[in-house]
Amino acid sequence: MQVLFAAYECAPFFKKGGLGDVIGSLPIALEDDGVDVSVVIPYYDLIINKYPQKKVGQIQVIFNSKLASVGIYKGKLPGSNVSIYFLRNKQYMAKVKAGDSKDKYKEYAFFSVAIAELIYWLAESIKWKPDIVHCHDWHTALVPLILKKHFISMPTILTIHNMSHQGTGSVGLLDMLHIGDTDAKVIKRGERVYELNILGEGILHSDSVTTVSQTYAKEITDSKSKERIYTYLKRKEKEEGKSFIFQGILNGIDYKVWDSNSDSFLYSKYNIRTYLSGKQKNKNEVLKKLHLSNKLTFCFIGRMVSQKGIDIIIKSIQQIRSYDINIVLLGEGNKKIEDAVHSLSKQYSSMIAAETYYSEPFSRQLFAASDFILIPSHFEPCGLIQMIAMRYGTIPVASRTGGLVDSITDEKNGFLFQNGSVADFVQAIKKAVETYSNKNKYHDMVQSAMQTDFSWGKSAAKYIDLYKKIMKKSG
Repeated sequence: MQVLFAAYECAPFFKKGGLGDVIGSLPIALEDDGVDVSVVIPYYDLIINKYPQKKVGQIQVIFNSKLASVGIYKGKLPGSNVSIYFLRNKQYMAKVKAGDSKDKYKEYAFFSVAIAELIYWLAESIKWKPDIVHCHDWHTALVPLILKKHFISMPTILTIHNMSHQGTGSVGLLDMLHIGDTDAKVIKRGERVYELNILGEGILHSDSVTTVSQTYAKEITDSKSKERIYTYLKRKEKEEGKSFIFQGILNGIDYKVWDSNSDSFLYSKYNIRTYLSGKQKNKNEVLKKLHLSNKLTFCFIGRMVSQKGIDIIIKSIQQIRSYDINIVLLGEGNKKIEDAVHSLSKQYSSMIAAETYYSEPFSRQLFAASDFILIPSHFEPCGLIQMIAMRYGTIPVASRTGGLVDSITDEKNGFLFQNGSVADFVQAIKKAVETYSNKNKYHDMVQSAMQTDFSWGKSAAKYIDLYKKIMKKSG
């Protein structure tokens, strides 16, 4: 079985969030189970500068009525035999575009056409033809439609990692792709903002749709869901009936990458037997760096965006300030949220530290140094942060939403609270503080957290089963 993964990020080469971690680790798990996997991402300048690759070919792409050259570069995912192809075009695939700029939509549309041409090149040049193209999020959601337009008969799967990013914009993109209104399934010409929904088109043209946890799959198919993706899934279900496969498959993490016993960034490495002394040594160094006293420490590690529920933390401070704890906030994102956490840290400088940047080494040190991690997300498709934290013996305090529900057992390996409730969040903090003071119970929870299996094995097996079903369905 040969599978091509198409995405816009892949760790360690380029990573903006959890998607990058998944694309950098799931193919390796599939390879371990006998699947021949390759990955394709854009070859951005920042990748060239840090991870230069060997050029192996070149293809021509017709986009916006012009012929453009795309260089093909090849490497391997670290520690594996998984091939990764980098597609390079200075106009469309060089700089990482920010926000929802028009150039960003053009970039991913161009990348999607280039993927179709890469499939031709792979078949002709190295005699490798994927049985399935596995697309990830809206960035590659046009690929199923483009393959059909190019008369490439190949099953496609679309995985939704976060439905809040759908790629809504001008139908002019279809004109650039030389795709007519009748080829697309949902066109609203004249409705300026929502003429085209790229993720929606991906759902309607792919052979199967998955998302990254079972609970998130239920949430986005709930008729009360405010997200417009619900209507596309229901339409697809109506068109194909029982043959349409939509399921949630929980993400995993690479245990070779996330391991407190081998992590070179830590001040002191530790395992399930030595976590008490190991975590304390890391805590000593991290808190000294942050100018905080050595006491029970909660952390927040993630993007500073509204989804992540930092407002819940801010609103709760007055109620939890009496607890003898530290709170360390690490991440970057929305400027207003960054300013708010800095203001909070200045107001409560003996209790709160805020670092508004992203640092892989420091985030790992903070995982190891903290006793609990705060995950008050308003929604969380899967979340890898709780899995990583538990791997490092750090107990999550998290919202009852999405993959957090599927990976955390309340009061066994973490604490769950009612999504969006400040009062329930405060109660969960109280439980955590009380648990920490009860050394036997705290020890049991840390042991349970570190022993919870979040390796890719089970999930990889589910994907392989899905691939087989889709291949059989497609004949």
